Amino acid sequence: MNLPVQLQNNEEVVSVIKRHPASLWGRLALIAAIFIIVLVLWINLGLGEPGAVNTTFDILFIVAILGCALAAFSVWYRYNHDIWMVTSQRLIDSTRNTPFSQQVTTAALGNVQDISIRKKGVFQASLNYGDVLCQTASASGTSFAFRGVANPEKVLEVIDDARSKANVR
Repeated sequence: MNLPVQLQNNEEVVSVIKRHPASLWGRLALIAAIFIIVLVLWINLGLGEPGAVNTTFDILFIVAILGCALAAFSVWYRYNHDIWMVTSQRLIDSTRNTPFSQQVTTAALGNVQDISIRKKGVFQASLNYGDVLCQTASASGTSFAFRGVANPEKVLEVIDDARSKANVR
């Protein structure tokens, strides 16, 4: 696996965490529903009929369909390139929204003060996914969030164990 950051001396990857597939399915289902609505409207309003008004509608519908395809690709790309890593020394959040952008955020495990999980709604509770929030001891007081991860209780346990081991060293 190509790591988003260079590991430090004596640092090992403890766990690589990705979003739950439901976060992908839900967004793709919404895009598919919009695509179907646009396609049905296009067919019912006279697909390819001659005339200036219909040509304008055809162009708008083609742009909407291409927009749906681009949105679906964007959601899929973000899902596959949004990873969190727990190492023996830090938490790493790597996000790539496009092939041309990357954001990497790290937090030392020694700075992690509080860890909590949050599940909202029927889907997250029944599919066992949610957010893991780590409060860090930084000047800004920001939290490190693992959003939409599968089995958040296990992720919390992995982070807590790694934090305990890092504090012993």
